[in-house]
Amino acid sequence: MKINLTKKEYETLLDVLYIADWVTRAHEEEASPALSHFKEFEQRIMSLAGEYGLDDCVDRNKETGLYYLTKQHLNGSDVTAKIENFENATFWEELLERLARRDFIRHYGEAAILKMPVSERFEKEMKFFEKYDKEFGINGLDNLVALGLATQQDDEKLTN
Repeated sequence: MKINLTKKEYETLLDVLYIADWVTRAHEEEASPALSHFKEFEQRIMSLAGEYGLDDCVDRNKETGLYYLTKQHLNGSDVTAKIENFENATFWEELLERLARRDFIRHYGEAAILKMPVSERFEKEMKFFEKYDKEFGINGLDNLVALGLATQQDDEKLTN
């Protein structure tokens, strides 16, 4: 199979690969052998930049031989903003869902929750979610405290 891409489509593909690489590898300390086929594909696609007249978008590390997107390309693209928006939305969604789930379980208990119809579970848990959504919507993280971790004495030590 052969896929013909315009210059703009190829540039979009580079951004999509950058996002995919970020999602699969950003939090890894070591490269996962299970993901090596992703990296190989990314490298194969990046090696074609010259054929699309996009040498200014992709460069190659002289030591490792690996291709990477240049700062010039990243600065001219909205790909990093897309990643930041995704991470920000994911952070808030996960925080709200996890706190709501924790409080829901604490309030009703696992045994009682397991007996509830799914629609009732959803409705009751959603009330906890909405409570946190309202709080964080108004105050952000200002009122979030890990009890026992941040005391007034600790705050004073950090500021001195």
